[in-house]
Amino acid sequence: MATRAPRARICVGLLCVLVISIYGGAFPVRAQENTAESEKTKLQAQLKEVQEQISLYQQSIEGAQHAQKSLKNEITILDAAAEKQKLQLKEVELSLREVEGELSGKSEEINSLEGRLKERRLLLQLSLKQLQEYDSTNWVSVLFSGESLSDFFNQVRYVKNIQTDINDFILNIDTLRGSLEQQREDLESKKTDIVRLKSLNGLQRASLEQKQREKTVLLEKTRGQERLYGASIKKSQKDITLIRQQLYTLQSVGISMSFEEALAKTQFAGQKTGIRPAFLLAIFQVESKLGTYLGGGSWRVDMKPAERALFLKITSSLGLDPDAMPVSKRPSYGWGGAMGAAQFIPSTWLAYTNQIASLTGHTPASPWDIEDAFVGSALKLVANGAGSQAYKDEHKAAAMYLAGGNYKIRVAQAYANNVMDWADYYQDQANILSGVSVKSDSLTSN
Repeated sequence: MATRAPRARICVGLLCVLVISIYGGAFPVRAQENTAESEKTKLQAQLKEVQEQISLYQQSIEGAQHAQKSLKNEITILDAAAEKQKLQLKEVELSLREVEGELSGKSEEINSLEGRLKERRLLLQLSLKQLQEYDSTNWVSVLFSGESLSDFFNQVRYVKNIQTDINDFILNIDTLRGSLEQQREDLESKKTDIVRLKSLNGLQRASLEQKQREKTVLLEKTRGQERLYGASIKKSQKDITLIRQQLYTLQSVGISMSFEEALAKTQFAGQKTGIRPAFLLAIFQVESKLGTYLGGGSWRVDMKPAERALFLKITSSLGLDPDAMPVSKRPSYGWGGAMGAAQFIPSTWLAYTNQIASLTGHTPASPWDIEDAFVGSALKLVANGAGSQAYKDEHKAAAMYLAGGNYKIRVAQAYANNVMDWADYYQDQANILSGVSVKSDSLTSN
């Protein structure tokens, strides 16, 4: 028994060395964290300034839209809209830098957690090995070996301490593992945000170019004269026919129809739910052009396992072959499995299916039916406040459509900005068809 104490001291020494190795290297990491935090603070300050400027331009646009229609006023609106979109483009680029910084931070945090988890496992192995040695000891023979009772009880207490350490290590490992899994989920979310921000960057550039074309065409047609402007806003039957016939295409799900047909379907959804048709068209347009959701996926491979039984429930109720129904492909992060033009996952669709059926008369409602999809999305948007048709409420509902309760995150705000730009565009076209005066003839050229 004489060798037990030195062996114990050796093991305790190893444990101390490992503990020091775990916590001793924290200082460089903290320095890196401080630098990253400083960079993030600067970015957030820049973003705040840009967002305040965007808000001022939006107020200017709304004020000009309520003023008497004139060429000067129209140029003011187009200039303000272009400046606002330049700022929105800057906002997307700053947001992208911020999210990329967060992504790098998450990767470092995961590496740190994985290292700590490895070290905890090593500590646990040492403790278990030590406990195994003591478990193999014949304590009765030790008790009667002539050693003092004090030594004997010290050994017993030491074994109990090892058992306590083992329990603590196990709890610690479970905590670290849970934290690691959460960080990995957050990392996937950041990857998704980066993909969306890059797509939104391209969409925002296209929107800015559209505004600049509108001003160029308007100035060419009017030569800066109010008299010619008054004549230019009277649309010919040819202009109206072109708008009616131009294609409204949802790229990600391969749906294409004339603008007039798409407007009629969203007007139906508007009558049933209170959604503004142009806003609903914009939601579908941006969703499609983001390119995040690609068709051609399989529910067996691309859908989250928890959603598969619900998917089968939907297809069974519709009498459809689940293997023949397209869903979104699983990207390099997260899961796919979104259905139809609305791109709802099965659990979300089932939350609205009864309401959709009662409004469209399609029982059961189908996510692959464009009318059902429009109404389903309208219900979700109205539930988030879009029914008021006020700019700020539609903006918030659009952000929530992408991010739910996390609608204040940068990517959701950038998404909502782009939706509102498209809503303005479609509202102008809808106004032409309903006989309302519009901004310029450039709206017919897209």
